[in-house]
Amino acid sequence: MDSTQPPRPRILFLVTEFYYFASHKMDLVAAASEAGFDVYVAARCSNLQAEDQTGITIIPLSWERPGSILGALFSVVPDVFRVMAVMARVKPSVVHNISLKPAIVGSIAALGCKARVLNSINGFGFVFHARSLMARMVQWGCRLVLKLSARLNGGRVILQNADDASYVTMRIGLNADQVRLIRGSGIDVALFRPEPEPPSPPVRFVILARLLKMKGIQVAVAAHVLLQQRGVDTELVVCGAADPGNPSSIPESETKQWALVPGVTFRGQIDDVETVISESHVVLHPALGGEGLPRALLEGAVLKRPLLATDVPGNREVVIQGETGLLVPSNDAEKLADAMEWLATHPMEREQWGRAARQKVLDEFTSATVQAAHRALYTEVQAGNNAS
Repeated sequence: MDSTQPPRPRILFLVTEFYYFASHKMDLVAAASEAGFDVYVAARCSNLQAEDQTGITIIPLSWERPGSILGALFSVVPDVFRVMAVMARVKPSVVHNISLKPAIVGSIAALGCKARVLNSINGFGFVFHARSLMARMVQWGCRLVLKLSARLNGGRVILQNADDASYVTMRIGLNADQVRLIRGSGIDVALFRPEPEPPSPPVRFVILARLLKMKGIQVAVAAHVLLQQRGVDTELVVCGAADPGNPSSIPESETKQWALVPGVTFRGQIDDVETVISESHVVLHPALGGEGLPRALLEGAVLKRPLLATDVPGNREVVIQGETGLLVPSNDAEKLADAMEWLATHPMEREQWGRAARQKVLDEFTSATVQAAHRALYTEVQAGNNAS
């Protein structure tokens, strides 16, 4: 190596769980490397995860796991000090925070350094959906932190859907040049091989989501019960892990009760998403709100499955009414049951919408598209560093 060459700039990705980064965000590593950065990732991870990765430096980072909004508020200070220690060690020129909690903690930790800050908000989640006094106080604090970060660290806020992009300009007050719309995490279409839908009836609806009330799983179970009462032959399969540290977490006692409902199956966390979707007829995402751009919908679409989702920000980026699937009001079991019944009894439309859904992913949501957008952003931000 030529010793006269200046050292490469460093980018630090700050994320709560490394498994999530490895499964959803590795395109960002390629984009950063192509833009000339050495890549560091600070996250909670196992030793096995750390050993299996190449091309990046992983820094284990523990995060507080509060189970309430108040607990989340008190956890910020120790989290900030831990992240400040990581930044002092890495000395990054760019810090890219992934999701809301790292965005807030990482932005505060970076206020006293020269690093540029990128905040990827993958949906505003439970905190911004709640309406209690405490939630509104936390929302105000989050808005203040994001605004200060953009002003003092030359940062950018990256959103996954147009509604959230409008929110940060209208409600937080960021300028248009401080906001980037990069939709989703990107799908490597070569990894997904569409299969014809399985025989029916029953018509199988699959949910791929964490076991949170915000994901609307309780609404889907209620809709399934309504379908049973109507004599419609359907199944509901729920795949996802519990998240006890989330204020919206569903108690295990509730999921056990739901699993007793005929036709309802809880599969837990799964690795083989492709097989589960291929064995189903419709991908269902009944979230109450707070979404970025659900990867489950993109994975269902690329596998030629029609989509059924609530009409909330994020979902409607990929679910186009009567084209790639159906949108229904959130938290409305009867309207959801009506849509499920319609899809169960219209196999030709299911096939047509599945084809259209895959084409939409090919046109708008591929890994190459997302990677190119991030590569351009990293190059732009580093150019600003060099000019300052």
